[in-house]
Amino acid sequence: MNVETIPSSIDATIHTRVQSAKPLLNALRKKENNLTTPLSNALTALDLFCEKNIDATPLTFHRGVEREALRVKKSNGRISHLPHPKALGSALTHGSITTDYSESLMEFITGVHPSVEEVISELKTIHHVVNHTLSKQDECLWPASMPCYLDDNTDVPIADYGTSNVGKLKYVYREGLSNRYGRIMQCIAGMHYNFSFDNSFWHFLQSYRTESRTNESLQDFKSNNYFALIRNFRRNSWLLSYLFGASPAVDASFFTKGTDKLQTLGTDTYYGKHATSLRMSDLGYQNNAQADLFVCYNEVGTYIDTLKQALKTPYAKYQDIGLKVEGEYRQLNTNILQIENEYYSDIRPKRVAKPGEHPSTALHARGVEYIEVRIMDIDPFSPIGMNEDTLYFIDVFLVFCMLAGDSQLEEEECHALRDLQQEIATHGRDNNYLFDFGKGKVPLQTQGLDLLNELKKVAEFLTAKTGNENYLLSIEKEISVFNAPTNLPSNKILALTENASGYKTAMLELANSQQEGWLTTQLPNEIAKKFSQLAEESLKNQLDIESSDEMDFDTYLTEYLQPQ
Repeated sequence: MNVETIPSSIDATIHTRVQSAKPLLNALRKKENNLTTPLSNALTALDLFCEKNIDATPLTFHRGVEREALRVKKSNGRISHLPHPKALGSALTHGSITTDYSESLMEFITGVHPSVEEVISELKTIHHVVNHTLSKQDECLWPASMPCYLDDNTDVPIADYGTSNVGKLKYVYREGLSNRYGRIMQCIAGMHYNFSFDNSFWHFLQSYRTESRTNESLQDFKSNNYFALIRNFRRNSWLLSYLFGASPAVDASFFTKGTDKLQTLGTDTYYGKHATSLRMSDLGYQNNAQADLFVCYNEVGTYIDTLKQALKTPYAKYQDIGLKVEGEYRQLNTNILQIENEYYSDIRPKRVAKPGEHPSTALHARGVEYIEVRIMDIDPFSPIGMNEDTLYFIDVFLVFCMLAGDSQLEEEECHALRDLQQEIATHGRDNNYLFDFGKGKVPLQTQGLDLLNELKKVAEFLTAKTGNENYLLSIEKEISVFNAPTNLPSNKILALTENASGYKTAMLELANSQQEGWLTTQLPNEIAKKFSQLAEESLKNQLDIESSDEMDFDTYLTEYLQPQ
């Protein structure tokens, strides 16, 4: 997803709004004049830069989302074994409706937009189309991150992308994931948020951080500062798991051999008594082979080198699986990583790759283009899996991470941050638990309020400069939730699960209710026609790709993996 090629879009009434916000801005300046933190200094400098440029163009952000969701049967919530609906086009070539790991795990991708509202609007349209299609085959979308009831690994169909070499590559990669980690784990769904700053912001930041490498090109400057954002994100992302974690429970079938790490509810539900996000815990994305990888995003070069080393380092357990057995590929290779995307991370530096180009090659050649936030659970209470105010909160959070200073991460701190993230995921709602945020163990409530107050400064600034009150409202809402933990999504999910006497029943009731909501509104003719055309074009494009292949798959795979 290219998040910097969309032109800036500024509200026509921005000047009027900024004028009306002057009292708040002046008060903010007075308050900031007494502060000397990196954040307050950066906000003051950004304020002056915006005034010099007359408008808030530097505060234009480019955003897009990806939402995953399982297709399930409406009657019993079991995973669908039907192929990806042909009416929705080709999962290989469709730009906004595709599949992830499984043929039944749908993925919806928006375009890039300069406003949260446009992102939400497009995502709603996609959901409207998909739900009308699925209802015709008695299916609906599972509303949660943790999957539905699954018999075993064989109950999960691997995504089918056709007979082309690129389609086979995608299939074999997923077969490798199946043999390495099991298919059930791959059915966990999430929301990914793609975000970039406008070029006008980068001109500000480069002029502000004059002490940094003065011989850098603008693109190198962008890459280095995106990595600074990522480092600050990793230091503070525990707050996102606490406030937005929505996977404290899971169907018992997720653990084929049971587990003693969670408590039971009835006969079919496991839950964490104080958990916020089992999805982000070791019970969710498990990958022992990657545990010792030191990828802490200090520099683009070292990040790429670390991944490339994992791509060419054999791993004994994967060698035991075998590469090609009786003429069938079991995985792409027997190394720690088959491809770069196998590396699990809660945030990634990204660059749109050219056809056939590896992500790290694109990063090395053209630098970081945007960042992908991958930590967010699906919001089961939203029919599109997320809310507008959540996206505004993430915007504020990412601006904070960019402006809050630039210090390197050492390996010891990296491991400590990973431990902290795991503890928040499993013990975040325990008021008596003490967490180490880097300066000794303290209650989460103390550290959380301090961080929220820092985020509020950023939100006040963004609201004052853009006239968009949603930045500030999103922070105030979460401060309210923080002070009333019963409103945390994880607490609400547990309450719903208990009332329904089980996770499966609770989520299926939500799934059917949400689809009924979509079906109460007829799909507009122009939308139906547009998506029908997109589906037909994508099917044709897949056929074109399949007919244009000129080499056998073995040769194609060898050539594809060679750059690694």
